[in-house]
Amino acid sequence: MLTKKQVLENNEDKKILINAVIKNVGMDNVENINNHGIDGGYSGFIYYSDTHKFAMRYRKYIVPMLEEQAEEFGEDVVKMVSGFGVFRSSPMDAEDKKDLYKYLGGGRCEQSMITNLMAWYAAEEVCRMFDN
Repeated sequence: MLTKKQVLENNEDKKILINAVIKNVGMDNVENINNHGIDGGYSGFIYYSDTHKFAMRYRKYIVPMLEEQAEEFGEDVVKMVSGFGVFRSSPMDAEDKKDLYKYLGGGRCEQSMITNLMAWYAAEEVCRMFDN
């Protein structure tokens, strides 16, 4: 596992997001999140009110990370997000897509599954940065 210093050096553009995630979950939980996902109940990522606040506060860092990853996969962001775990058993509906478009476009977003998902996505992706 990489150190926080190594991860920050390799991801200067994501420094604020990395620090925000680690502040909430703690370095000691990074490996657990990598092995089991963020839905195990980690501080700041449990309640919709907390994940909404996180997703909105760090949106300007989360959206570019989504776009970069979607481009690497050769997909558009909406298609990529529709394949995330929460939508495997219950596909993204029109309201979810509307919320996602608002989030991606910088519009006013209500607390929803989408903002929860964006916070969880950010936390899991940051934790993956620590994996060798």
